Amino acid sequence: MSKRFYITTAIDYVNGQPHLGHAYEKVITDVIARARRSFGQEVFFLTGLDEHGQKVQQAAQAEGKDPQQFCEELAEQWWKFVRLLNISNDDFIRTTQPRHKAVVQALLQKLYDQGDIYKAPYRGWYSWKEETFLTDRDREPDGTWHPRWGEVTELSEDNWYFRLSKYQDWLIEYIESHPVFVRPESRLNEVLGFLKSERLEDLCISRPKSRLTWGITIPFDPEYVTYVWFDALTNYYSVPVSLGDDEAAAPLKGYYKPVDQPCYPGIRIWPADIHVIGKDILRFHAVYWPIMLKAAGIPLPSQILVHGWWQK
Repeated sequence: MSKRFYITTAIDYVNGQPHLGHAYEKVITDVIARARRSFGQEVFFLTGLDEHGQKVQQAAQAEGKDPQQFCEELAEQWWKFVRLLNISNDDFIRTTQPRHKAVVQALLQKLYDQGDIYKAPYRGWYSWKEETFLTDRDREPDGTWHPRWGEVTELSEDNWYFRLSKYQDWLIEYIESHPVFVRPESRLNEVLGFLKSERLEDLCISRPKSRLTWGITIPFDPEYVTYVWFDALTNYYSVPVSLGDDEAAAPLKGYYKPVDQPCYPGIRIWPADIHVIGKDILRFHAVYWPIMLKAAGIPLPSQILVHGWWQK
């Protein structure tokens, strides 16, 4: 069976409200998918929802609901939104689905076993709004925190880290030798400029269950859940693997165990041909994601297509 043209949108945060920007990205992706089909290509078009994280847990608690119940209600709204737009997606991934969890845990275990994940103490600043740790580089010139970070507090805790810095030189060389990896060119230059001017810090990929329980449990340490972005990015890969793309699943041999869900033996989807994303999540997709895949021995997507915001 020949490989399908695989195109994705970014998955949307379930706790947000569908708006024009979401529609814009989905329509861009849909136009490309429909054009490819009109040329006679078999296409696989994926969109979906990111349902884990601190903000979802807190919002569910505020409404007195179980997080899963809360996500079920919101997911129905998002599904109606996609149908209203008449989007021709072939699948709709939700990161709370067992098929996704199985792949995330397999990937984590492999990276841990080969020494690319380690535990270390952390003391520093944390943005509750963005669910991310901050450094002094994130401060404004006057030493304050930009309002976009929301509440920022000092934390001291042990966490699990992915050796992002180990692959920085490789990523620079890869991007320079694959000039269409990020489009348009201005966004490619933005990524290279960042990589060449700053040393990457290893990526914290966990949160202790003492403050966050709504996430995928770290398989080698059940006292932690995985960081929302490590979970979310893997959706692009977890769908082909769970549907029966054996070539995609091969790097996780001995780690991944299929779950009960429809499979299509012989289907070929991975690697992605185009990830369509907004400019605000470029670093996650053009730095974190390719390094995660490289470390696991998984082929990289062909292109990341970056769009601006509707009003900017």
